[in-house]
Amino acid sequence: MTSSLKPLYGTLNNTIAKTIALNNSGYSKIVEPFGDSGTYALFAAKKPAKQHIVNIVDPEMLAIMQFAQSYSNSDFSTLKNENWNSDQDTFNQVQMISDTEGEKLVYKHLYNKWYGMSMLGSDEVNWNVLTLNQNSKNKLFAFPLMKVLLKSVEFQNVDPLSLIPSDGFMILIPDSQNIDSVKSKLAGLPGQFFFAGKVSDGMAVITDAQSMNNLNVHGQEVASIMMNSYSMITNYDSRLTKINPDDYSSMKGGD
Repeated sequence: MTSSLKPLYGTLNNTIAKTIALNNSGYSKIVEPFGDSGTYALFAAKKPAKQHIVNIVDPEMLAIMQFAQSYSNSDFSTLKNENWNSDQDTFNQVQMISDTEGEKLVYKHLYNKWYGMSMLGSDEVNWNVLTLNQNSKNKLFAFPLMKVLLKSVEFQNVDPLSLIPSDGFMILIPDSQNIDSVKSKLAGLPGQFFFAGKVSDGMAVITDAQSMNNLNVHGQEVASIMMNSYSMITNYDSRLTKINPDDYSSMKGGD
């Protein structure tokens, strides 16, 4: 059953993806400027679009997603037949791979993702001894689902902010360094959008509702590894409850 398979790369947090699916506007085109951190294209329950654009800035992730979109049966067979056992010797051999695209790049990336570890802020990957003799080969069966879901996706590799505004339904889920830049553009966007950005706490959502009173601001707690607060902003009516800042005017920070 494909419903039990989770794509290996790029899925949005499941809570956010379901929220978008239940609260989107009518669309024929979807544009995702911030596809590096997760893409709605890999959410199986979405309404299909005639055109779906996913922007990915990181060259390695772009190459991996393009492989997942169009690999051949031979490519997939070769990938499955790689050495997926976790041990020091195999890890050292994998580090010698220098390919920047194709099956070997995907093999190295996945092997390091599953069996490697790195310090925060460091690009150096070391073998995680706690994964000794693990074998995650069965996870590769998520690739056929990815290929189906990405069949009609158009990948781009541009500055995310250059895709705003767009003539399609924009899914705006920026990384932390771009949240403020994207928020500053929301009020002037002519097309319909769904914005979701992490905030420090619920009062930050109230502040958004106060400063963008011509838009629909909603608050939601989203669980991934830990619970996070999100400010979700749309310029169209949805089932989400709109924050009324007047309800919080007597609270600290609500003036």
